[in-house]
Amino acid sequence: MTDARPTHVAGEIRAIPRHVATQLAESDDELTVAASAIGAAAPRWVIMVGRGTSDHAALYGRYLLEAQLRLPVAMAAPSLTTVYHAPIRWTDGLVLAVSQSGRSPDVIAVVEAARAGGATTLAITNDPRSPLADAAQLVLTCHAGEERAVAATKTYVAELVALAALVARLAPRSELAAGLERLPDVLGRCLERSVRWVERMPAAAAFARADRALVASRGYNLATAAEVALKLKETAAIFAEAYSTADLLHGPIALAGPGIPLLALRPDGPMGERIDEGVGRAEAAGSPTFVVGGREVEPLAALNGSTALALPLDLPEMLTPMALVLPGQLLAEAVAGRRGRNPDEPAGLRKVTLTR
Repeated sequence: MTDARPTHVAGEIRAIPRHVATQLAESDDELTVAASAIGAAAPRWVIMVGRGTSDHAALYGRYLLEAQLRLPVAMAAPSLTTVYHAPIRWTDGLVLAVSQSGRSPDVIAVVEAARAGGATTLAITNDPRSPLADAAQLVLTCHAGEERAVAATKTYVAELVALAALVARLAPRSELAAGLERLPDVLGRCLERSVRWVERMPAAAAFARADRALVASRGYNLATAAEVALKLKETAAIFAEAYSTADLLHGPIALAGPGIPLLALRPDGPMGERIDEGVGRAEAAGSPTFVVGGREVEPLAALNGSTALALPLDLPEMLTPMALVLPGQLLAEAVAGRRGRNPDEPAGLRKVTLTR
Protein backbone atom coordinates (compact mmCIF):
# COMPACT_ATOMS: atom_id res chain seq x y z
CA MET A 1 0.00 0.00 0.00
CA THR A 2 1.51 3.33 -1.02
CA ASP A 3 0.36 6.92 -1.12
CA ALA A 4 1.05 6.93 -4.89
CA ARG A 5 -1.78 4.49 -5.41
CA PRO A 6 -4.49 5.22 -2.85
CA THR A 7 -7.47 2.89 -2.82
CA HIS A 8 -10.75 2.78 -0.94
CA VAL A 9 -9.65 -0.57 0.53
CA ALA A 10 -6.49 1.00 1.98
CA GLY A 11 -8.38 3.95 3.38
CA GLU A 12 -11.01 1.75 5.00
CA ILE A 13 -8.41 -0.49 6.62
CA ARG A 14 -6.68 2.58 8.05
CA ALA A 15 -10.02 3.75 9.49
CA ILE A 16 -10.67 0.52 11.42
CA PRO A 17 -9.34 1.62 14.86
CA ARG A 18 -11.39 4.82 14.74
CA HIS A 19 -14.55 3.02 13.67
CA VAL A 20 -14.12 0.39 16.41
CA ALA A 21 -13.89 3.14 19.02
CA THR A 22 -17.10 4.68 17.66
CA GLN A 23 -18.85 1.31 17.58
CA LEU A 24 -18.02 0.52 21.19
CA ALA A 25 -19.14 3.98 22.30
CA GLU A 26 -22.46 3.89 20.45
CA SER A 27 -23.60 0.28 20.95
CA ASP A 28 -24.47 0.36 24.64
CA ASP A 29 -28.27 0.57 24.32
CA GLU A 30 -28.51 -2.16 21.68
CA LEU A 31 -26.20 -4.43 23.68
CA THR A 32 -28.25 -3.93 26.85
CA VAL A 33 -31.50 -4.85 25.09
CA ALA A 34 -29.97 -7.84 23.29
CA ALA A 35 -28.22 -9.27 26.33
CA SER A 36 -31.35 -8.88 28.46
CA ALA A 37 -33.56 -10.63 25.89
CA ILE A 38 -31.11 -13.47 25.34
CA GLY A 39 -30.63 -13.93 29.07
CA ALA A 40 -34.39 -14.11 29.58
CA ALA A 41 -34.83 -16.60 26.73
CA ALA A 42 -32.02 -18.84 28.05
CA PRO A 43 -31.33 -20.54 24.71
CA ARG A 44 -29.96 -24.06 24.79
CA TRP A 45 -28.15 -23.82 21.46
CA VAL A 46 -27.11 -21.30 18.80
CA ILE A 47 -27.15 -21.35 15.01
CA MET A 48 -25.01 -18.82 13.16
CA VAL A 49 -25.91 -17.75 9.63
CA GLY A 50 -23.96 -15.62 7.15
CA ARG A 51 -22.44 -15.60 3.69
CA GLY A 52 -18.94 -14.78 2.44
CA THR A 53 -17.05 -12.48 4.78
CA SER A 54 -19.93 -12.56 7.26
CA ASP A 55 -19.73 -16.36 7.32
CA HIS A 56 -16.15 -16.00 8.55
CA ALA A 57 -17.32 -13.60 11.26
CA ALA A 58 -19.90 -16.22 12.21
CA LEU A 59 -17.14 -18.83 12.47
CA TYR A 60 -15.37 -16.58 14.97
CA GLY A 61 -18.68 -16.24 16.79
CA ARG A 62 -18.92 -20.01 17.07
CA TYR A 63 -15.60 -20.25 18.91
CA LEU A 64 -16.46 -17.28 21.11
CA LEU A 65 -19.94 -18.45 22.10
CA GLU A 66 -18.93 -22.03 22.77
CA ALA A 67 -15.84 -21.09 24.78
CA GLN A 68 -17.40 -18.28 26.82
CA LEU A 69 -21.08 -19.24 27.11
CA ARG A 70 -20.77 -23.04 26.89
CA LEU A 71 -23.53 -23.18 24.31
CA PRO A 72 -23.32 -25.64 21.41
CA VAL A 73 -23.12 -23.68 18.16
CA ALA A 74 -23.74 -24.80 14.58
CA MET A 75 -23.31 -23.03 11.26
CA ALA A 76 -26.56 -22.80 9.30
CA ALA A 77 -27.10 -24.34 5.89
CA PRO A 78 -29.55 -21.80 4.40
CA SER A 79 -30.60 -24.07 1.54
CA LEU A 80 -32.28 -26.33 4.09
CA THR A 81 -34.75 -23.47 4.53
CA THR A 82 -34.85 -21.88 1.07
CA VAL A 83 -34.60 -24.95 -1.20
CA TYR A 84 -35.44 -28.06 0.83
CA HIS A 85 -37.99 -26.36 3.11
CA ALA A 86 -36.90 -28.56 6.00
CA PRO A 87 -39.20 -28.30 9.05
CA ILE A 88 -36.47 -27.45 11.57
CA ARG A 89 -37.30 -27.41 15.29
CA TRP A 90 -36.30 -23.88 16.20
CA THR A 91 -37.61 -23.72 19.78
CA ASP A 92 -35.19 -23.10 22.66
CA GLY A 93 -32.56 -21.69 20.32
CA LEU A 94 -30.81 -18.47 19.38
CA VAL A 95 -30.31 -17.75 15.68
CA LEU A 96 -27.64 -15.15 15.14
CA ALA A 97 -27.40 -13.73 11.60
CA VAL A 98 -24.42 -11.72 10.38
CA SER A 99 -24.66 -9.64 7.20
CA GLN A 100 -22.94 -6.38 6.32
CA SER A 101 -25.75 -5.29 3.98
CA GLY A 102 -28.61 -7.17 5.62
CA ARG A 103 -30.05 -7.91 2.19
CA SER A 104 -29.21 -11.51 1.28
CA PRO A 105 -32.55 -13.31 0.79
CA ASP A 106 -31.40 -16.69 2.11
CA VAL A 107 -30.03 -15.24 5.35
CA ILE A 108 -33.26 -13.30 5.82
CA ALA A 109 -35.31 -16.43 5.12
CA VAL A 110 -33.50 -18.39 7.82
CA VAL A 111 -34.14 -15.63 10.36
CA GLU A 112 -37.81 -15.38 9.41
CA ALA A 113 -38.29 -19.15 9.68
CA ALA A 114 -36.47 -19.30 13.00
CA ARG A 115 -38.45 -16.44 14.48
CA ALA A 116 -41.74 -17.97 13.36
CA GLY A 117 -40.61 -21.28 14.85
CA GLY A 118 -39.97 -19.84 18.29
CA ALA A 119 -36.25 -19.08 18.28
CA THR A 120 -34.76 -15.85 19.57
CA THR A 121 -33.30 -14.05 16.56
CA LEU A 122 -30.57 -11.42 16.41
CA ALA A 123 -29.09 -9.62 13.39
CA ILE A 124 -25.64 -8.06 13.22
CA THR A 125 -25.60 -5.65 10.29
CA ASN A 126 -24.14 -2.34 9.16
CA ASP A 127 -27.61 -1.19 8.03
CA PRO A 128 -30.18 -1.01 10.85
CA ARG A 129 -32.90 -0.29 8.25
CA SER A 130 -32.17 -3.38 6.19
CA PRO A 131 -34.64 -6.25 5.59
CA LEU A 132 -32.57 -8.47 7.88
CA ALA A 133 -32.83 -5.98 10.72
CA ASP A 134 -36.60 -5.90 10.20
CA ALA A 135 -36.80 -9.70 10.20
CA ALA A 136 -34.94 -10.22 13.48
CA GLN A 137 -36.21 -9.49 16.98
CA LEU A 138 -32.90 -7.97 18.06
CA VAL A 139 -30.32 -5.90 16.18
CA LEU A 140 -26.69 -4.93 16.77
CA THR A 141 -25.47 -2.20 14.43
CA CYS A 142 -21.86 -2.24 13.22
CA HIS A 143 -21.54 1.58 13.05
CA ALA A 144 -18.85 1.21 10.36
CA GLY A 145 -20.15 3.91 8.04
CA GLU A 146 -20.36 3.55 4.27
CA GLU A 147 -17.95 0.99 2.85
CA ARG A 148 -17.02 2.11 -0.67
CA ALA A 149 -14.81 -0.81 -1.65
CA VAL A 150 -16.47 -4.02 -2.81
CA ALA A 151 -14.22 -6.21 -0.65
CA ALA A 152 -15.30 -5.87 2.97
CA THR A 153 -12.62 -4.87 5.47
CA LYS A 154 -13.82 -2.51 8.18
CA THR A 155 -17.28 -4.11 8.29
CA TYR A 156 -15.69 -7.51 8.89
CA VAL A 157 -13.84 -6.22 11.93
CA ALA A 158 -17.01 -4.45 13.08
CA GLU A 159 -18.91 -7.75 12.92
CA LEU A 160 -16.26 -9.39 15.10
CA VAL A 161 -16.46 -6.52 17.59
CA ALA A 162 -20.26 -6.77 17.75
CA LEU A 163 -20.02 -10.48 18.55
CA ALA A 164 -17.35 -9.92 21.20
CA ALA A 165 -19.25 -7.05 22.81
CA LEU A 166 -22.41 -9.15 22.99
CA VAL A 167 -20.62 -12.08 24.61
CA ALA A 168 -18.92 -9.69 27.03
CA ARG A 169 -22.38 -8.59 28.20
CA LEU A 170 -23.53 -12.19 28.54
CA ALA A 171 -20.32 -13.28 30.31
CA PRO A 172 -19.36 -10.20 32.35
CA ARG A 173 -16.64 -12.01 34.29
CA SER A 174 -14.71 -12.96 31.15
CA GLU A 175 -11.60 -11.17 29.90
CA LEU A 176 -13.59 -9.68 27.06
CA ALA A 177 -14.82 -6.50 28.73
CA ALA A 178 -11.39 -5.25 29.79
CA GLY A 179 -9.90 -6.29 26.47
CA LEU A 180 -12.55 -4.42 24.51
CA GLU A 181 -11.67 -1.21 26.35
CA ARG A 182 -8.07 -1.52 25.08
CA LEU A 183 -9.03 -2.69 21.61
CA PRO A 184 -9.08 0.59 19.61
CA ASP A 185 -5.66 1.61 20.93
CA VAL A 186 -4.17 -1.84 20.29
CA LEU A 187 -5.59 -1.89 16.78
CA GLY A 188 -4.08 1.51 16.07
CA ARG A 189 -0.61 0.35 17.10
CA CYS A 190 -0.95 -2.94 15.23
CA LEU A 191 -2.08 -1.10 12.10
CA GLU A 192 0.98 1.19 12.12
CA ARG A 193 3.37 -1.73 12.41
CA SER A 194 1.48 -3.76 9.79
CA VAL A 195 1.58 -0.92 7.25
CA ARG A 196 5.36 -0.64 7.57
CA TRP A 197 5.87 -4.39 7.28
CA VAL A 198 3.71 -4.81 4.19
CA GLU A 199 5.26 -1.80 2.46
CA ARG A 200 8.90 -2.59 3.23
CA MET A 201 9.17 -6.37 3.43
CA PRO A 202 9.00 -9.01 0.67
CA ALA A 203 5.72 -10.71 1.59
CA ALA A 204 3.70 -8.79 -1.00
CA ALA A 205 6.21 -9.60 -3.74
CA ALA A 206 6.24 -13.29 -2.82
CA PHE A 207 2.44 -13.56 -2.94
CA ALA A 208 2.21 -11.45 -6.10
CA ARG A 209 4.47 -13.92 -7.92
CA ALA A 210 2.28 -16.85 -6.91
CA ASP A 211 -0.97 -18.07 -8.36
CA ARG A 212 -1.58 -20.30 -5.33
CA ALA A 213 -1.07 -19.64 -1.64
CA LEU A 214 -1.84 -21.02 1.81
CA VAL A 215 -3.13 -19.14 4.84
CA ALA A 216 -3.13 -20.99 8.14
CA SER A 217 -4.11 -20.57 11.77
CA ARG A 218 -6.29 -22.35 14.32
CA GLY A 219 -8.87 -21.70 17.03
CA TYR A 220 -10.28 -18.18 17.21
CA ASN A 221 -8.08 -17.18 14.27
CA LEU A 222 -9.25 -19.90 11.92
CA ALA A 223 -11.81 -17.28 10.86
CA THR A 224 -8.95 -14.83 10.29
CA ALA A 225 -7.19 -17.26 7.97
CA ALA A 226 -10.41 -17.83 6.02
CA GLU A 227 -11.00 -14.09 5.67
CA VAL A 228 -7.46 -13.27 4.56
CA ALA A 229 -7.58 -16.08 2.00
CA LEU A 230 -10.86 -14.68 0.69
CA LYS A 231 -9.34 -11.21 0.36
CA LEU A 232 -6.42 -12.62 -1.64
CA LYS A 233 -8.92 -14.37 -3.93
CA GLU A 234 -11.20 -11.35 -4.31
CA THR A 235 -8.69 -8.59 -4.79
CA ALA A 236 -5.60 -10.30 -6.22
CA ALA A 237 -7.12 -13.34 -7.99
CA ILE A 238 -4.81 -15.73 -6.15
CA PHE A 239 -6.12 -19.21 -5.46
CA ALA A 240 -5.52 -18.90 -1.71
CA GLU A 241 -6.73 -21.66 0.57
CA ALA A 242 -7.23 -21.32 4.32
CA TYR A 243 -6.60 -24.22 6.69
CA SER A 244 -6.48 -25.01 10.34
CA THR A 245 -2.92 -26.18 10.86
CA ALA A 246 -4.41 -29.33 12.39
CA ASP A 247 -6.25 -30.06 9.14
CA LEU A 248 -3.24 -28.94 7.08
CA LEU A 249 -1.23 -31.82 8.53
CA HIS A 250 -3.97 -34.31 7.66
CA GLY A 251 -3.34 -34.09 3.92
CA PRO A 252 -3.33 -30.56 2.46
CA ILE A 253 0.32 -30.17 3.53
CA ALA A 254 0.97 -31.88 0.19
CA LEU A 255 0.07 -28.53 -1.43
CA ALA A 256 3.08 -26.82 0.18
CA GLY A 257 6.23 -26.37 -1.87
CA PRO A 258 8.46 -23.90 -3.68
CA GLY A 259 6.47 -21.02 -5.13
CA ILE A 260 3.51 -21.64 -2.77
CA PRO A 261 3.80 -19.00 -0.01
CA LEU A 262 2.18 -19.53 3.38
CA LEU A 263 0.95 -16.83 5.73
CA ALA A 264 0.55 -18.03 9.31
CA LEU A 265 -1.50 -16.06 11.84
CA ARG A 266 -0.13 -17.02 15.23
CA PRO A 267 -1.52 -15.90 18.60
CA ASP A 268 0.68 -16.29 21.65
CA GLY A 269 0.17 -19.21 24.02
CA PRO A 270 -0.68 -22.90 23.61
CA MET A 271 -2.50 -22.36 20.32
CA GLY A 272 0.52 -20.63 18.83
CA GLU A 273 2.71 -23.60 19.76
CA ARG A 274 0.33 -25.92 17.91
CA ILE A 275 0.33 -23.69 14.84
CA ASP A 276 4.14 -23.83 14.72
CA GLU A 277 4.19 -27.48 13.72
CA GLY A 278 2.16 -26.90 10.57
CA VAL A 279 4.27 -23.85 9.65
CA GLY A 280 7.46 -25.86 10.11
CA ARG A 281 6.19 -28.65 7.88
CA ALA A 282 5.25 -26.18 5.12
CA GLU A 283 8.65 -24.50 5.38
CA ALA A 284 10.41 -27.86 5.19
CA ALA A 285 8.45 -28.61 2.01
CA GLY A 286 9.86 -25.45 0.44
CA SER A 287 7.03 -22.94 0.92
CA PRO A 288 8.15 -19.37 1.63
CA THR A 289 6.59 -18.81 5.06
CA PHE A 290 5.54 -15.54 6.69
CA VAL A 291 4.46 -15.49 10.34
CA VAL A 292 2.36 -12.76 11.94
CA GLY A 293 1.89 -12.94 15.68
CA GLY A 294 2.46 -11.33 19.03
CA ARG A 295 5.17 -11.22 21.67
CA GLU A 296 6.30 -14.81 21.07
CA VAL A 297 7.12 -13.97 17.45
CA GLU A 298 9.53 -11.19 18.47
CA PRO A 299 12.65 -13.46 18.48
CA LEU A 300 11.82 -14.65 14.97
CA ALA A 301 11.16 -11.10 13.82
CA ALA A 302 14.48 -9.97 15.31
CA LEU A 303 16.24 -12.78 13.47
CA ASN A 304 14.45 -12.23 10.15
CA GLY A 305 12.03 -9.31 10.12
CA SER A 306 11.35 -9.84 6.42
CA THR A 307 9.43 -13.05 7.11
CA ALA A 308 7.99 -12.38 10.58
CA LEU A 309 5.87 -9.58 12.03
CA ALA A 310 5.46 -9.21 15.79
CA LEU A 311 2.44 -7.10 16.72
CA PRO A 312 1.75 -5.45 20.11
CA LEU A 313 -1.09 -7.85 20.91
CA ASP A 314 -1.97 -6.66 24.40
CA LEU A 315 -5.22 -8.62 24.19
CA PRO A 316 -6.65 -11.98 25.26
CA GLU A 317 -6.44 -14.50 22.44
CA MET A 318 -10.19 -14.28 21.84
CA LEU A 319 -9.76 -10.65 20.68
CA THR A 320 -6.66 -11.14 18.54
CA PRO A 321 -8.65 -11.85 15.32
CA MET A 322 -9.47 -8.12 15.07
CA ALA A 323 -5.74 -7.31 15.07
CA LEU A 324 -4.28 -10.24 13.13
CA VAL A 325 -6.59 -9.65 10.18
CA LEU A 326 -5.13 -6.16 9.60
CA PRO A 327 -1.80 -7.21 8.04
CA GLY A 328 -3.68 -9.81 6.00
CA GLN A 329 -6.05 -7.21 4.60
CA LEU A 330 -3.16 -4.85 3.87
CA LEU A 331 -1.22 -7.66 2.22
CA ALA A 332 -4.13 -8.51 -0.10
CA GLU A 333 -4.47 -4.84 -1.11
CA ALA A 334 -0.76 -4.56 -1.84
CA VAL A 335 -0.63 -7.84 -3.77
CA ALA A 336 -3.55 -6.77 -5.94
CA GLY A 337 -1.68 -3.62 -6.92
CA ARG A 338 1.47 -5.57 -7.76
CA ARG A 339 -0.59 -7.85 -9.99
CA GLY A 340 -2.13 -4.91 -11.82
CA ARG A 341 -5.57 -5.29 -10.32
CA ASN A 342 -7.87 -2.72 -8.75
CA PRO A 343 -8.71 -3.99 -5.24
CA ASP A 344 -11.69 -1.63 -5.08
CA GLU A 345 -13.40 -3.33 -8.01
CA PRO A 346 -12.72 -7.08 -7.98
CA ALA A 347 -13.65 -8.79 -11.22
CA GLY A 348 -17.12 -10.32 -11.24
CA LEU A 349 -18.09 -9.15 -7.76
CA ARG A 350 -20.71 -6.76 -6.41
CA LYS A 351 -20.97 -5.03 -3.07
CA VAL A 352 -24.25 -6.76 -2.28
CA THR A 353 -24.60 -10.38 -3.38
CA LEU A 354 -28.12 -11.80 -3.29
CA THR A 355 -28.18 -15.57 -2.80
CA ARG A 356 -31.25 -17.71 -2.51
